[in-house]
Amino acid sequence: MINKDYKEIINAAKIGGEVNKKYFGKILEIEGKSMPCDFRTKADLESEKAIINILERKFPKYNIFSEEIGKINKNSEYTFVIDPLDGTNNFVLGVPYFSTSIALMKGQEVIFGAIYNPIVGNIYYAEKGKGAYLNGKKIRVNSESDLKKSSVSIVVNYNFSVKNYMKITGKLHDKGTKRALTFWSVALDYCLLASGKIEALILHKVPLYDFAAGKIIAREAGALITDFKGNIVNNDNLDIFLTTNGTKLHKEILKLLN
Repeated sequence: MINKDYKEIINAAKIGGEVNKKYFGKILEIEGKSMPCDFRTKADLESEKAIINILERKFPKYNIFSEEIGKINKNSEYTFVIDPLDGTNNFVLGVPYFSTSIALMKGQEVIFGAIYNPIVGNIYYAEKGKGAYLNGKKIRVNSESDLKKSSVSIVVNYNFSVKNYMKITGKLHDKGTKRALTFWSVALDYCLLASGKIEALILHKVPLYDFAAGKIIAREAGALITDFKGNIVNNDNLDIFLTTNGTKLHKEILKLLN
């Protein structure tokens, strides 16, 4: 049974997602950020405002770290990590693959995460040590171990070189990987892995708000998470890692990355 506080976080994710859904398919003005491929819209900002209003009312002493406004430090050991619209480029293009993501950290560790896909109405969530869930039903990574039958998502930061990206995808294709994917919504990619739809996710230096909630959902669904050297990742602030559904596939992909 999920506790009352975590239900409030789920509710905040849903409300933020419904704000995004309201604007989906409309022509919105784009506001640039760090570079042309990094931008926000009115939907990002309104979703973020709605989420923070709920969380600050229910958890007034907790820190906030959100994509658009940055950090609100209240000297708490607890921090909400928020991505009000993960997959903004997809959203603007009219591609219905985006989500709202909220994680709760205690110190350097994520203890709860919720991700809402407003287009299909799916809410994914996980509490540390309690398993992962989709719409209230427990989910689990699949058991596929053959790379040739596996789909692998690759998510890199905006500055990652095309040469290195092509090197990774080239190695996967050379090994006969079923599909190398780039969906540009890491939160939902983690949900696909956690619910057994894909088999692996390679992540390289993306912001904490992009992966914090997804990471705990995948971990609680049975995913194996390591850095590129195979070391188990315990610090949830680390931003370079491989996540897969199991040891055999994990080892095979690590060989390709090194």
